[in-house]
Amino acid sequence: MMSMSSLRYISKASLENTLLQHMLWLDDPTKGKPADLSGKNLFGSDFRSRKMRNILMRDANLQGANLEGADLSGADLSGADLMSANFRGAKLEKTNFNSAIIASVDFTDADMRGANLSRARGRMTETRWSGSENDTAPLNLSHAKLHHAKMERADLSGAILENADLSGANLERTNLSHAKLCGATLRNAKLVGAALDAADLSESIATGADLSGATLNNAMIQGANMIGALIKDADLTGVDMKSARLHAAMDPMSVELHRQLIEHDFWVSTGGARGARADLEGVNLDNADLRNLNLSGAQMRGVSFRGTQFNGSMLILADLTNSDFEMASLRGCNLSGACLWGCNLRRADLTDAIIQPAPISTSDGSRAGRVQKTNFRSANLENTLLGPLNPDDVLMDDPRVAS
Repeated sequence: MMSMSSLRYISKASLENTLLQHMLWLDDPTKGKPADLSGKNLFGSDFRSRKMRNILMRDANLQGANLEGADLSGADLSGADLMSANFRGAKLEKTNFNSAIIASVDFTDADMRGANLSRARGRMTETRWSGSENDTAPLNLSHAKLHHAKMERADLSGAILENADLSGANLERTNLSHAKLCGATLRNAKLVGAALDAADLSESIATGADLSGATLNNAMIQGANMIGALIKDADLTGVDMKSARLHAAMDPMSVELHRQLIEHDFWVSTGGARGARADLEGVNLDNADLRNLNLSGAQMRGVSFRGTQFNGSMLILADLTNSDFEMASLRGCNLSGACLWGCNLRRADLTDAIIQPAPISTSDGSRAGRVQKTNFRSANLENTLLGPLNPDDVLMDDPRVAS
């Protein structure tokens, strides 16, 4: 972190020319020049709606800067002082904020998927304003998209993360004490050793999250969905665990449906000698814990799997036509040759899912010499966590799916 006295000022005309050359370079690498504003004093600068992808701003002073709606995807702001900057609605995919000061920053509605906030400081214990007064507004990450963000050892104490999506984020040993995480999504997030003392996790979704060794002294978890979460060695002093959902509902119907899926797993593992093939249609398995089951070849058409966990399961050649997987977790799931035609996969997590053609076997178990591609045709993939797909491996309306 550079001191204020060592920062270099840049004239408005020079800054405008630097950004113009950067935009030309973004459009055509043979023209213009990539911008490097590292170590520059950009206090209070107006960068609203600017195209600044891959720009270098290491150790820059951006206190009070306005970057609302700007595109800084892939930019390097490591070590920068961003105190009270405005990033509302900004595009910050894979942006590097390592060791940056982010106290009082407004990240509301920003897209921060894959961003690196490791060791970032969201709370200051001393006045750092270049101006006359210190702004004590809390760090605001409300509604921010932080899928797979790297935030380990960051200080986000007291931060507002209401309705933020932190699916798969790395928050190992991060300080989230007194943070407001109401309605936040922490599905499959890594919170090992994190400090969540007095944090508000009410109505949050932490399915499959790893809270091993975390401290949650007096944390509020009313209505939180923590099915499948790991809480080994976590400090839960003063926490009302009964107010959260730790296990899937087990009413008589749910028990019977779950039994049928266990029977199917047995049927697959014994080559059909024992158990029975699952044939379910239109049933409700919302928020069920179906991790690590082998459901290959199962018939499950029109089933509601909203919020259900399939992490590590096998759904090879399964018929899942018109099923609802909204907010479901299929992390590391094998979907080779599965039929997901017409499925609702909105906000589902398919990170590291295996999606490739599967060989078709005959009734006697021998190879038929044909393969079946995974079918995503007519599926709703809005905000689905799914990496780029090989068009030769899938059937879908538009194979260009962003991660």
